[in-house]
Amino acid sequence: MTSTEATATETTPTQAPPRWPFWLFRVTTLVTAVMLFDQAVFAGQFMSGSYDALHTHRENATFAGLSVLLSTIAAVLVRRPGRGPWWPIAGAAGVFGLVALQIALGFARVLTVHVPLGVATILLATVLAVWAWRR
Repeated sequence: MTSTEATATETTPTQAPPRWPFWLFRVTTLVTAVMLFDQAVFAGQFMSGSYDALHTHRENATFAGLSVLLSTIAAVLVRRPGRGPWWPIAGAAGVFGLVALQIALGFARVLTVHVPLGVATILLATVLAVWAWRR
């Protein structure tokens, strides 16, 4: 290789990473955070005497779990092909694990753990969504 060829290959700019994985992650984390916040609203409605809200709370938990799963997949895409950091994968997978635990605790009616863990889950999902939108 000549010095001219070496200089040309060294100064060639690398291709920018695709932006669509970041947008996908932003949307999925925002939807997840809103759905998890809604969980607290539906639980509050149930505790206020609107007993139909318990059914809504249960159904929304299923969709929130699916939303978190999609966020985890989107976080993997942020890493590859998006060349982003690795930790959103761990964060989204952690929120997914907490939501799964929440669902199990809710069906078991272990409300002493279910309620505070729900608050922590909402907080973590919101932190993840805020990071995604501030990036």
